[in-house]
Amino acid sequence: MIVKTLMATAVALAASHAHALQTVDYGWEDGVGTILGSFGNLVDASNVGGPQTGSDGTESYGVGGAHSGTQFLHVAEAPHSGTPQAYLAFVTGLQAGDMISASFWGFDTSAGTNPSLRIWGHYADANDIGSYVKSAGGSNTYTDGSGWSQLSNTWTFDGSATEGLVIEARLYSTTGGTDHSDFWIDDLQISAPDHASIQFAAPVPEPQSYALMLAGLGMMGFVARRRSGR
Repeated sequence: MIVKTLMATAVALAASHAHALQTVDYGWEDGVGTILGSFGNLVDASNVGGPQTGSDGTESYGVGGAHSGTQFLHVAEAPHSGTPQAYLAFVTGLQAGDMISASFWGFDTSAGTNPSLRIWGHYADANDIGSYVKSAGGSNTYTDGSGWSQLSNTWTFDGSATEGLVIEARLYSTTGGTDHSDFWIDDLQISAPDHASIQFAAPVPEPQSYALMLAGLGMMGFVARRRSGR
């Protein structure tokens, strides 16, 4: 009876997984990846580690290191014009009603003013991250000026004439001064249905949901071995 119960549990786990979410993290720890693309006056995308010094548009400021791990992302706006966007991830294979959540940590020491970051998104052709179908909106919350702070948003895919969602970091600078502002980003996380594909600037480990599926299959194998030994 115990063996049958375990088998039923493993089968139910595998069946429920077909409609589960996958959650994937990317923290630039590979030391190579930067961004998938950009819009506007975004320059100097680089994978960095350790203390960094830059400009807030009027004077020098810096960050002591990554939010976690050793590596993180640097981008800059130069010259100041409009609202540059760093394309951090590309989610494709979406279906109407799919929910996609994303978050990242941005560095900001200018409470209540710029430079600051915001998380946003737009719909693009699934085969071309550089295309633009329409805005997907985002969060109205900015980095809070306390150092590293987290930004997050959830989108419900509306099934418009596209299957791709681009996750953006939007850059907001203080105009004038040096006409150059630096920004730092770390610990990006994306959750999306299993049938979607999530692309970052470099390969990442298997999504957490895949590991859950493998654990379920391992349980089924264990049960089968126990049954064959009886």
